[in-house]
Amino acid sequence: MAIDISQYKCEFCGKTATNILFAAFVCDDPECIEKARITRGGPGGHMKRKAEGKPIIPEEVNDE
Repeated sequence: MAIDISQYKCEFCGKTATNILFAAFVCDDPECIEKARITRGGPGGHMKRKAEGKPIIPEEVNDE
């Protein structure tokens, strides 16, 4: 089953989403894409947190 991305909003600005990047629905705005990268920790961010002895899921995300 395919996902219709246009049914979702950008998680950072609220515009219609056009992509799923760094496990987030985002629009084409480079600022929103950068926010998604920072929030996720970049490619491999979860492994970086694991190597540092931190939980893989960031605490601020897990609290929601």
